[in-house]
Amino acid sequence: MAKRSQDILRNAHESKHRQSLSRAFFQILEHWKLSNEEKAKMLGWSYATKRHTLDALKRGQKQMDMDDDKLRRMIEVLNIHKNLRILFPHSRSSLYAWVTKKRHRFGDHSALDIMMEEGLLGMIAIRRYLDHVRTM
Repeated sequence: MAKRSQDILRNAHESKHRQSLSRAFFQILEHWKLSNEEKAKMLGWSYATKRHTLDALKRGQKQMDMDDDKLRRMIEVLNIHKNLRILFPHSRSSLYAWVTKKRHRFGDHSALDIMMEEGLLGMIAIRRYLDHVRTM
């Protein structure tokens, strides 16, 4: 795991860091135009059982309980976003649309499809792919 990600994990148990990480995570998911069900799934949750919690988190009325799984998911989303900002510095629309565009490279699936289907492992795979593309 990258040094920056390790720093985030180490600091995430402090209240202000949890709030900042959670706020950034939900802002990215809003830009990706994810449904509430998809947002819950990005955290490894079922929207049906965590609806009230998710809604309170999005409104900033509740702080997320940070276990390692949720932290890793949030960090992966932030790193995916960082890579896309580097790859598309002049096109916000391309940056945010990239996640939902079907790609031959991904077996005619989108990055979002992979993240929804594979959870954390899918997020790691997409982030690694973008790391590779960014360094080519």
